[in-house]
Amino acid sequence: MKHVHPEDFESVPDELTQKLFSKLQNHAISKMMQFTIDAVRKGYCNMALEYREEVTNGVRSKGTVHGGIVATLVDTAAAFALSTYFDGQMSFATVQLNINYLARAQSRINAHAQVIRRGSRINVVDVDVFDADNKPVAKATLNFILTKPMEVK
Repeated sequence: MKHVHPEDFESVPDELTQKLFSKLQNHAISKMMQFTIDAVRKGYCNMALEYREEVTNGVRSKGTVHGGIVATLVDTAAAFALSTYFDGQMSFATVQLNINYLARAQSRINAHAQVIRRGSRINVVDVDVFDADNKPVAKATLNFILTKPMEVK
């Protein structure tokens, strides 16, 4: 997995960055999971989940982050990356999420979401998840369908 960096992407206006930070704070599942945005650029979002016991499979799993929570982080980061093309609007829905788990996550994880295809109806986002030591944890590809026509920027 190639590790992408925010600097590889075009910046977005400060107003859009603030809009997305605010949206994350008011998004119920993200609030419950305590997701944070580390970076947002055009077609890119780096979203993080701090490690804590509540997000693991428990003691028997040696403190491994639950796979469904990793998938939720992936889906959310991908949606935020895609929304940068629509002024922060999220009038689209996930129609496919394919995730491959590569290793246990037992620390803070970061999801690096990158839009790889923009279409008039279907949009594709790749997401790479790394742990605190920058070791690959998961790789995902998501397809989103636009639910109403939007002006692509």
